Amino acid sequence: MSDIKWYGNEVNGTVDAAIEQFLETAALVVEGEAKNRCPVDTGHLRRSITKEVDRKEARIGTNIHYAPYVELGTVKMEAQPYLRPALDENKNKLGDLAQQILDAHLGGG
Repeated sequence: MSDIKWYGNEVNGTVDAAIEQFLETAALVVEGEAKNRCPVDTGHLRRSITKEVDRKEARIGTNIHYAPYVELGTVKMEAQPYLRPALDENKNKLGDLAQQILDAHLGGG
């Protein structure tokens, strides 16, 4: 009779590492695109755009109080979106990146 070997913990660790690598890389891509798209007056808003990766979540944004008004507009100012388009522009690229990273970590394709 053959012994059953459990590789679950190893696989979970590998998948977690792949997710972490993907989130870090994806956040860098979107952060860079947001900075490229950000309208510039003084450059303060552009410089404030950062990424944060925590556990299985990545956030790209800014703590500048007027950032939502630039992104979404107001009744007196037209929207100048830079965050949402940065993500939308890179969705396909991020899907490909996820596949590449999983393949590298799991030995696929």
